[in-house]
Order: sequence, then structure tokens, then C-alpha cells
Amino acid sequence: MKRTIFYLVMALVLVFASTVHAEDFGMYVKVLDKAQGTFDDVVKNTEQALAKNGWHVLASYNAAVPGGCNHRAHTLVINSPSYAEKILSHGVRSAFALPLRVGIYTDENGIAISYLNPASLNRTVLGDNVEKTLSINTAKELSSILASAARGRVINQQMGEIRGEGYVGGMGGGAFLEKIGDIYKMEDAGNALKETAAKVKEGITSNTKGWRLVYALDLGSNIVVYGVDKAQTEARAFEIAGEKRESKINACPGVDHAAAFPIEVIVYRERGMVKVVLLDEMYRMKVYFEDAGKWAFMKNMGMPGSIEKEITGMATARLK
Repeated sequence: MKRTIFYLVMALVLVFASTVHAEDFGMYVKVLDKAQGTFDDVVKNTEQALAKNGWHVLASYNAAVPGGCNHRAHTLVINSPSYAEKILSHGVRSAFALPLRVGIYTDENGIAISYLNPASLNRTVLGDNVEKTLSINTAKELSSILASAARGRVINQQMGEIRGEGYVGGMGGGAFLEKIGDIYKMEDAGNALKETAAKVKEGITSNTKGWRLVYALDLGSNIVVYGVDKAQTEARAFEIAGEKRESKINACPGVDHAAAFPIEVIVYRERGMVKVVLLDEMYRMKVYFEDAGKWAFMKNMGMPGSIEKEITGMATARLK
């Protein structure tokens, strides 16, 4: 009898442990490495595989890498209208979970393909138990699509910060909704949203700080998402992300965070107002780069503020 009880208890422990483990998600998923073919061919085939399966490629660009890095990185910004519709059913602020991104890069094992993990991102943006099935199924779908894009070693490895919940705590962390900042707002009347979005775009495209508009995603009558990027910022972020993992065989491992960019600038309607919003940049860095470690954040405390100041300046330049 005692032995039976012991085995039952052990079985429950194992079930509980496996359940907990199943809830741990990385910010990114490395689908495969050692991909065959040239880097450019892998990028092209990945774009085609995504498009074939209903994902729109909004942008495809060579990501910046740290100085002296002999590796390459490429980012694809992707969106599925049906997926976006389900995410946006939870309100305009859920737009920060869109669009998704794919990173293609080289490391000591050759060419690798990864993606921003919706199972992790959506827990942070939407909540731990909101659209859980959709998030996990979308991750599985992306893993399958990307694995079909190239011959290689399929590993589906969780990467980046591994979290057991959506809440991002510690220095720079906090509740997601509290980290959304209004950088401009006006009363919603007439064509306010359309006109505001156009002026934000004009400010971005005319900036002199090195930022560029990577994509514009119109999500209906209430939301427009702009993705912005700056080569210097991107390269430095990847350098920081890889510092503690550098080795003789890989001097810039941080390029495996290629799916962390671009940065979102969002225009939306909310409670009778048209708002231009950003995610607090320290918080955003925490979400996408927490695995760099506390020391990395301490050494680069001024970086998020500088990024936020520049983005705010250009996004509101034509709204003043």
C-alpha cells in the first residue's frame, strides 16, 4: 500500500514538473541551424515559405551587426491578418504584440532560422492565460513553416530570456500596461487618426538621426503601427546581448536576437482620443534582451533613454 502511494505521489510530482516546464517559453525559438545553401537563398526560401502559408512579409532587411563581426543577420517582419484580428480583439494596446518577426543569422554552426515567440510575447502583452492556445499553436505553425524553408538540423530551441510567466519583473520591469507611454494625444474628431498617422510617418522619414521607417502596418480604422530601426542602435544592442557569450569561435553571438527589432511606434484611437504611443524603452529592452544579464543593463543605463528621446522627437516632429 505504501509503495502504491509512493508511486502515485511520484507520478503527480512528475506531472506537475512537466507542466511547469511546459509553461517556460523563450523570447525566441531557434527552429533550425546548419541550414544548407547560401545565406541569401535561405532568406529567399524563408520568405516564400511564409507567403505560401498566409503570412505577409511586411519587410525584409539585413540587420546591422557589431563592428568586426564576421556573421550576418537578417530580419523578416511578418503578419497574418487572421492572427492579427484575434490579437486585436483584446483592445488597441494589444497591437504591441504585432507584427511578428523572423531572424535569420549565422553562428558557429552555420545558418540558423529563429522567430519571435508569440507564446512568450503574448503572455506579457495580453496576460498569462489570454489567447494561450492561439499563441502556442501559432508558434508551432511558425516552427513548421520555417523548418520547411531549408534543409538543416531542426532543434526548436527556446532562446533568449526563458520565462515562466508574462510579467517581466526586476530592474526596469513592471506591469505591461503601465509601460505604455503617450507621447502625443488629441481629441478624436474628423480624420484625426489618419492625419496624425501621416504626420508621424513624415516625422520618421525626415529625421536626421539615422532612424528609418522599416514598415507601416495599417490595422483598420483604429490602429497604425510603424516599425523603426537605426543601424547603430541595432548593432550595439546585439553586441550587448552577446557579450557574456562571446567565444573564440563566435565573437558576436548576440545577432541571434535579430527578431527583437524594429521598434514599434503606434497610433491608435482610445477613449475619445487619438494617441501616439511608445513602450518604455528600458522595459522594451528588458522584454527582448533580459538574458544579457543585470550587469549589461547596469553598464548601458543611458541607452534606453537616448533611444526613447530620439524616437519621441522624430515621431512628434510634425505634430507640434
